[in-house]
This record gives sequence, C-alpha cells and structure tokens, in this order.
Amino acid sequence: MVKVAIWNLGVVGKSAAPVIHAHPDMELVGCFTRSDDKKGKDIGVLCDRGPFGVLASGDADAVLALKPDCVLYVPLFPDVDDMVRILESGSNIVSTAYFINGRKFGPEGHARIAAAAQKGGTTIYGTGVNPGFANILGLVASSACSEVSRITVLESVDATNYASPGTWEAMGIGQEPGTPGIAEFISQSTPSFHETVEMMADALHVELDDKRFDVEFATATQDVDLGYMKIGKGRISCLRASWTGWVRGQCVIDLKIAWKLGYHNSPDWPIEHGYVVEIEGTPNVRCKFEPIGASMFDPGLVTAMPAVHAIPLVCAAAPGIVTADQLPMITARNCVGPR
Repeated sequence: MVKVAIWNLGVVGKSAAPVIHAHPDMELVGCFTRSDDKKGKDIGVLCDRGPFGVLASGDADAVLALKPDCVLYVPLFPDVDDMVRILESGSNIVSTAYFINGRKFGPEGHARIAAAAQKGGTTIYGTGVNPGFANILGLVASSACSEVSRITVLESVDATNYASPGTWEAMGIGQEPGTPGIAEFISQSTPSFHETVEMMADALHVELDDKRFDVEFATATQDVDLGYMKIGKGRISCLRASWTGWVRGQCVIDLKIAWKLGYHNSPDWPIEHGYVVEIEGTPNVRCKFEPIGASMFDPGLVTAMPAVHAIPLVCAAAPGIVTADQLPMITARNCVGPR
C-alpha cells in the first residue's frame, strides 16, 4: 500500500483526493493546505464527498511526519523550497504544477531539486493532461512511423469550466491584447510547455538548435462573468499559442493550445474539444483523445489522473528527476472492472 499526501486542495487536488482514497493500492494519509478555511476539515467533506477520516492541515511538518511514500504536489504554482523540503524528507513527488524536467528553474534551482532527491533517496516526476498525457500520446504514436518529420500535439478545448482564475491570469486572460510585453509574460508563465519540448526531443534523441514561442489572441465581444472571474469587453478571452523545437530550420516538435473562455469571442475560433496528435512522417498519423457523451472534460480529473496513476511507478524509480520516457507504461492499474 502506497501512502500518499496531497499538497494543496484546489481544482486538481479535489479531483485526485477521492480517487486516491478509493484506490486499492493507495492510502490517503494527509493533505497540506495554506487556506485557512480548509485547515482542520475532513478532506472528503472539502471534496463534497462523505468524510474520509483524514484532515487537511496547515502544518507542513506534521504532514511530512506522516511519512508519505509520495506527495501529490498540485499547488497553482511550484515552489523550489517546498519541493526540496519534501524530497529531502524522504517523500517522492508527482506534480502537475509547471514541472517536467525542472530546467526552467535555472541551473541553481534545478541543481537544488536534483540534490534534494539524491539526499532523500527520492524521485520527482511532472505530468498532467497537457503537458503530460497528451505528449506521451504523441511519443507513443511515433512508434508506428519509420520516419518522422514533425510531431504536433494540440490541446483545443472550451476551458470555461476550469475555475482557476490564477491560471488564466498567468496566461494573460482579462488583459488588453495590446499590453506591452504580454507575449513574453505568457512565455515566462508557461515553463512546463518549454520543458515538454525538451522532454519530447530527449525521448526521441533529437538535438534541438532552436526553440520558439508564438501566441495570438481573441477578445470578448461583451462583458463576461464566468462566476469565478470576470472578463471585460475587448479583453483577452481566448488564446492560441505554440511552443516549438527546431532542427536546421525545420520545426520537428510543435506543441499547440487553443483555449476559449466564455461564448462571446472575436474571432470565434473553432475548437476540437480534445487533444489531437498529428505526425508528419512515414506513415502520416492522426489520433484524437476526446470526451464521449459529454460536451467537455472534467478538467481537474483529466489533469489529476495521469499523475495519480504514475505514483506507484515513481515510488519504484531510481532517485532523481525522471521524465515520462524513463518510466514504465502508465496505466489505470488495478482500477479496471467491478468493485
């Protein structure tokens, strides 16, 4: 039985906690929160479920003293000091918080995380649905090809129900489209996409000589109230962006997103309502991951599950920073069939 603690109980944490609590191979032992309105309350109740018998705590030391085998690290934004503290304590980390290989923390931050893992004999792995699952899907699809010219991974979704204003503010949502430096701001706010270009290149044994970022915006045609945030008329409500890796002037890895918030936008871009992988090669390949029988994914759940299912494999991995290509195949182990 793998003992798991959750670090933060936001959109992703609330989706993950009930799954971990019910998982036959895992035991939910604790949760760290910085929210005063969650401290001391039962995690199940906070997730709108019945009581789990496990309370959220504002005391990080007390949570780590429970000796979880793994911390599901899902704050809105990562903190190197927290990650070092967890790894040195002897707990592995699986994270959905802007972490794939840690290089965007700079040489010092990356070195601190790597050293903490060695000191604690622990492992850290970053994933999610995108970056994460969608990119793994692209890598797996490439195994059907004898030659690959370009891999494109597109997330094209109506993100209106992803109630995380901090995420959208970091992506420039709500700002004027002509705000000076807005593209650079978004580029800096999306380190895990840059890292994922590197991860895919490393997995494919491709040495990139250039990486680029591009973005374009759509704006709200009227004032929009999403319930969890407001977007004024003429402000950014949608964006299309790409993070690319290049070799000798040719784009070989192209990670794209098309995100729409609200239903009154100009231009009103069409979206795929899912994740699309396209490979230009021999043969050309196209595959799509999309919801069936519903108009939208539960965004918290599809972000959380690739991380939850990775926990036992990460606990079994060698100490250090690991990426998807270094782990065995991640599946819904022991979660199939009647219970």
